[in-house]
Parts: sequence; C-alpha cells; structure tokens
Amino acid sequence: MRGRKGITRVDVVRACVALIKQGRRIGPTNVRLELGTGSMSTISHHLRTLAFQNVHCDLESKARR
Repeated sequence: MRGRKGITRVDVVRACVALIKQGRRIGPTNVRLELGTGSMSTISHHLRTLAFQNVHCDLESKARR
C-alpha cells in the first residue's frame, strides 16, 4: 500500500479554474484552500511548471505569426 495519492497537476489546474471563476487570485495558498489538501511545495512546483508551459506556448504561438 502506497499511502496517500497526493495532488496532481490536473488537480492544481482545476483549482485554478475554480479560483478564476470566483474572481480570486491564483497562488499557492488559495489553491491549497480550494483543494483542501496538498503541500505548499508541491502546489508551488505545479504552479511554476504551469507558468513555464504557458510562457513556452505563448512564445511558440508568437513565433508562428
């Protein structure tokens, strides 16, 4: 038995979408409050990864223009 599952990047994305719909700021504390679980370091890691992917996608789309 592995213990707790932990949170995934998908969980963080869903929490971010919920925060946006509520008009709340996206940050580790608000994401954790929305999820009700997860370590701040894991949430911060997922948020940094998502931010990097968004920047990368923005650069790719601008390069194609």
